[in-house]
Amino acid sequence: MRENVLHLTRFISSAEERTYFTLPFDAPENVERMTISYSYPRRVRYEQDGMVCEREDNIIDLALRAPGNRYIGASGSDRSTIELSAQGSSQGYAATSIDAGTWEIIIGAYKVQPEGVTVEYDITFTLKELRRFQGDVHMHTTGSDGVLSPEELAKLCRWQKLDFAFITDHNNYAENDHLPRVPGLTVIPGAEWTHYMGHSGFLGVRRPYECPFCVNTREEAQALVREARERGAMIVVNHPFCKPECGWKWGFDLAPYDAVEIWNGPLMLDNENTACLSWWQEQLCQGKHIPVLGGSDFHRPGPMSLPGIPCTCVYALSRSPEDILGALRSGHAYVKFAPDGPDLSVDANGSLMGDAVPAGTAVRAVFTALRGGDRLQCITDRGVEELTAAPGALEASMTFEHRGERFVRFQVVRALARQLPQMPVLISNPIYFKEEG
Repeated sequence: MRENVLHLTRFISSAEERTYFTLPFDAPENVERMTISYSYPRRVRYEQDGMVCEREDNIIDLALRAPGNRYIGASGSDRSTIELSAQGSSQGYAATSIDAGTWEIIIGAYKVQPEGVTVEYDITFTLKELRRFQGDVHMHTTGSDGVLSPEELAKLCRWQKLDFAFITDHNNYAENDHLPRVPGLTVIPGAEWTHYMGHSGFLGVRRPYECPFCVNTREEAQALVREARERGAMIVVNHPFCKPECGWKWGFDLAPYDAVEIWNGPLMLDNENTACLSWWQEQLCQGKHIPVLGGSDFHRPGPMSLPGIPCTCVYALSRSPEDILGALRSGHAYVKFAPDGPDLSVDANGSLMGDAVPAGTAVRAVFTALRGGDRLQCITDRGVEELTAAPGALEASMTFEHRGERFVRFQVVRALARQLPQMPVLISNPIYFKEEG
């Protein structure tokens, strides 16, 4: 990943001892992670009575303030390096996005020798770059009817090689106040509004609503969804064709939504999932733009019940909650049956899945982690084009030439076991084509 390094020097005089002051610096745009290291002659060795001794001549404390006078944290003088990002920061510092603008190192001159001391700071900005992250957007813990605590679930998600995880307990967001921290995993708050008339994911905010979840009228339901949206939640219609208890009986016109959970649970063989896939294809053919995602709806471990089965993959600039949610809202995503399932990259002159491109734009799809015999499908409102992966093939590509279609999306179809029929094991969001003229 690309890095920019800024070197700063600050001479601290003895007159500044026992005071606080700041050292400003500017952070550039599109920074994913910032590392601050500092050094100065703190300890001096000397000989006394034939022994080597050490004394502490200078002690300089470190704290940090972000643009807008936001206090981020402090580490005193015990650590010479700290790291900050939206995914998590060093102990003593808040997780924070690295906003462009003027930051301030807060210097605490606790102890300074009469001759003063020079402190050197190295600030490393790790820049964002587009890459693929995989995760699960629909999981339950002991906060509702799951059997694993949030900490246990997060560790299992990382064991499953997931990069992000949403905790979506039924009608409960109490767990969002103390989300677990697991290296390499971004845990994002959520809740599943669970009602007799259907379920909906409220993703990305700790408290999506204050009013009770237990509404009784359509107007109350609309007000609840509206409140969640106003608080910044991403609204997802979960398993809308689930029968008999959990289907979405409110109707898709209840309130605006951001995405539909097209794939719930392990297999695309389930009637509920295939019905949702057919409905979505019909909506796309009518010219609608509807992002889709998939969630395991994990409650407890089992033979086909683990986080990331299915798995939602996004193309995002980082695995910060903001970037992951932005990619999901934009449809820069595809769903695959498991973390080690096939993968996909789509390019339309620099545009991604979920984007709308000018008519006539060629679209190239590259499939990886394939198996021989996989059926690679290019699906539009006018039909299906198909390519079969050769025996032993691990990678293949397709190029779609636009001839007036409204959209193009991609699938991989495979038989996961001899006793199972062929079914989709990867489903992409579409590339949409703008109407000519």
